[in-house]
Amino acid sequence: MSAERGDILVLRPGSVGDDLDAVTPALTEAFVAAREALGAGRPVAVVVDARDLLGQGSPLDAAVATGLLGMVRTLGIEGVKAGWSINVIAGGEGDEAAVEETLAMLAGSSSVTGQLLTVGGANLGKVVP
Repeated sequence: MSAERGDILVLRPGSVGDDLDAVTPALTEAFVAAREALGAGRPVAVVVDARDLLGQGSPLDAAVATGLLGMVRTLGIEGVKAGWSINVIAGGEGDEAAVEETLAMLAGSSSVTGQLLTVGGANLGKVVP
């Protein structure tokens, strides 16, 4: 679920498919890892599938993706005074290079927090939450 990339903690939740019992642990593990990294002064990026934010995958994967987006926005607000940097990157199939470029940009920035950064063409012309 997580990977080290320089100083930034990258969280990439796996698909929970149709396993309702996997949703709570996926969200809890992401929160605990993000909170620990932020408390240590490290930036965090959560990478999700852009289709899940629009409910185009499984309903439970959409629940996890939108739950993580809400977590990121809340932690961004709560940690603004402490200088926390936490963001969501949403990309689709074939957008790996764009996701990696965005991760590199976020690793060097402390001024972007609580944001949804949509990369690639997966959501062109669509309204995203």
